[in-house]
Amino acid sequence: MSLGKHLTDVFRYGARKHCRGFSSEPVLSQLSRVISKSGTEGLQEFQASHPDAAEQRRDALRRLGAQAEKDPSHRAEAISEALDAMKDPHPLVRLAGLHTLARVCPVGSQHWRDAADLSGDADELLRVGALRAVGRMAEPGDPEALEFLQRAEKDATDRNVRGAARDAHARLLGRFGALPGGGQASMLE
Repeated sequence: MSLGKHLTDVFRYGARKHCRGFSSEPVLSQLSRVISKSGTEGLQEFQASHPDAAEQRRDALRRLGAQAEKDPSHRAEAISEALDAMKDPHPLVRLAGLHTLARVCPVGSQHWRDAADLSGDADELLRVGALRAVGRMAEPGDPEALEFLQRAEKDATDRNVRGAARDAHARLLGRFGALPGGGQASMLE
């Protein structure tokens, strides 16, 4: 990959390791510091730490997801980008990756397991989103997904996560959209 392509990727997406979080240090200064410390190999793992990097990546994922919905030939690219974004240090980028994955994967996709991996994230929005994504992506009636969601409801320490697990479980059982208080028992009973 050319140096120009590396620089474009650095500014478009940021990356992974050297400068986590936001910083007041200008991006070019960060870039100079990384290159002087570890050479051009450091570009692969450089994290542009300005707030725009996360927002730009989220926007790119939203656009790619919309494009993949309209034109399935972009689905593989969208899934690949979403899976990569789900490993990002910024929680909003991980959330955007999760949303994109759930948006473009067909029902029955085995990528529900990748979404499930975020159910233990420190961020509550990601935990809730991950469980809802499992309900959207897994094959209805999938015993492994149903068992995972039962465990997630049982182990959840907050009610939002418990509710997301319960809703996703109901969706996989074909009861999604039932009105609250409609007489459905908790799956824990």
